[in-house]
Amino acid sequence: MKKIILLLSFISVFNLSFVYSQPVNSPYPVIFIHGLNSDDLTWNTTLSQISSSWTMSSDHTLSAVMNARGGDTTNYIQDVIFPDRDVSGNYVNTISNSSVYSFNFGNFWNRNNSDPRIILYNSNTPGSNQSSSSQSSIYKQGYALKIFIDSVLRVTGASKVILCGHSMGGLAIREYLQRMENGIHKWWIDPLDLTNGHKVARVVTFGTPHLGTNVSSIPFTTIDFNSEAIRDMRYSFNSANAPYLFSNLENTVPSSYYNADINCNGIQSDTITGLSFNTTENTLMPLPQNITYTWITSNYLGLGTDLAVPLSRQWIYNGSVSSPAGISDTILTNKNHIQQTGDYKSIIRGLDEPDNINYSYEVSFGKTYAGYITLQSKGITSDTDFYNVKFNSGGKITFQLASVNAGVNGIAVLNSSGSVIVSKNISGPADSVSCYCNSGTYYFRVTGNSNQNTNFNSYRFTPSAIPSAGLNLTIAPEGLWNGIINISDTIKLYLKSNASPFFTVDSAIAFTDSSGNALVNFIHAVSGSYYLQVRHRNSIETWSSAPISFTNGITSVFDFTGSQSNAYGNNLVYKYGKWCIYAGDINQDGVIDASDISSVENDAVNGLSGYVQTDVTGDNFVDGSDLSLTDNNALTGVTSVTP
Repeated sequence: MKKIILLLSFISVFNLSFVYSQPVNSPYPVIFIHGLNSDDLTWNTTLSQISSSWTMSSDHTLSAVMNARGGDTTNYIQDVIFPDRDVSGNYVNTISNSSVYSFNFGNFWNRNNSDPRIILYNSNTPGSNQSSSSQSSIYKQGYALKIFIDSVLRVTGASKVILCGHSMGGLAIREYLQRMENGIHKWWIDPLDLTNGHKVARVVTFGTPHLGTNVSSIPFTTIDFNSEAIRDMRYSFNSANAPYLFSNLENTVPSSYYNADINCNGIQSDTITGLSFNTTENTLMPLPQNITYTWITSNYLGLGTDLAVPLSRQWIYNGSVSSPAGISDTILTNKNHIQQTGDYKSIIRGLDEPDNINYSYEVSFGKTYAGYITLQSKGITSDTDFYNVKFNSGGKITFQLASVNAGVNGIAVLNSSGSVIVSKNISGPADSVSCYCNSGTYYFRVTGNSNQNTNFNSYRFTPSAIPSAGLNLTIAPEGLWNGIINISDTIKLYLKSNASPFFTVDSAIAFTDSSGNALVNFIHAVSGSYYLQVRHRNSIETWSSAPISFTNGITSVFDFTGSQSNAYGNNLVYKYGKWCIYAGDINQDGVIDASDISSVENDAVNGLSGYVQTDVTGDNFVDGSDLSLTDNNALTGVTSVTP
């Protein structure tokens, strides 16, 4: 016995080590968008940390040029390009399936329209007095971000993405989500889907000038303060609202900037609707309400700024409440603007999975995912993460979790209304919960304490399912079949073991259609052969003639009506071309006799109507036809015939 226990322990430790030996899936792909005068390499420290938990392919970066035409035009369609190859002929922008992606627009190109080649990590400008790609219009960044999101969705097959933006990258996210023209979302993947067309599950920004910044210098960087990006990030020009963020005419932009074409359409005199209003979002172009938002802010050395953006302008809010209310929160750090992209602990906190079941992340059976227990806003150490899964067939659901110093203390499965089906406290490195469920949407809940996860370790979990065995049944209760249609009714079905004493293994309730067909799932039964026992409210108990083979995930077919030999003991009656189960066992004692006749007769005399036990013919009246059918079967001595 000791050898068996030791072997099982070894296998358990081996499996746990295997789970943690390699990165796994994020519920949705995470896209990192860099800021002003930067590129994707700014995220290296953070990506190195999270790629130990979430898969990151070597082809995870999409690179663009935002100022391809430069002074030739300011039109965004012509100015934004994604070349296929670099100047050495190597293929780029061939992203592959990954959980983590980064966007890079700190590039230049060969300026050859017939054979565009990208020059990666090159900040050259098309000509004098023009913005470099990484300091180009935020409007163009919103367009480019749309292309990147669409590419990631196509490559991964995911339904949504998570967006994390630093500095100006956060405004690119808001541009993508908020911009509307003529009442239509300008950049959404599916602008006709007014609810989910954005395809975004969560947004995190860090050091973003949500309410603008008018700084004239940023330490440790080389910024072109005449660029389109600086123009767009300002909150005012000579005491007037800056158009991009706070709405105004393009011609209010001073001539010191390279151009005033904020909406990148070749015209520099339009009226621009800004992303913000006062201290919050512009309700004329609101942020979607089915996304959760985290605004990470920074007060470096207590200076009230991160040296690039004033603290009060790094988030949107109404009074002291972050906006959008109820679906956003804030995290306060002490990093300067340049340090923020390497602050992986704050970023992982911002990426924390939803603690509200209504915003739960969708996962799939058979895949392993990673999540984090993190410190919440206002110093709250308890953390709850919700995930959802769609179960199409019914059957057994298992939620398996591995947590090595990741702070997890509980797991649970909840039904579609949010009620707990099964839960368990977790104290060891691995555990699981299982339950039997019908088809539908179910939720997984992970709870923990961030004090037990100071090293920001991830937990791993795998949802799995054993689909139910299905049955496509055809049956005709004698009283309900009139030769034309079968009156629909409820049938109770039981799977019985194939040997004495024929224990009940599973049961289901079926509702027959007008052809006598019913499709049911037996969610508790494992693959095997079982007798089928049928009970109907006023018919004789009937069994299948032999055990029926059932397989999990497969629908078996059985038809009582096709042959008398399909019932045990040939216990069927022929009527209008179908073999039917006998009618008239009112009291369900397995015998049609005088007691059943008496019940029908009494109700007929009293003129009883409605859905009642004694209405054998299913016409909602108890009368002579019900009495005649019951009397005939009593005279012939009909009884149940069972193994």
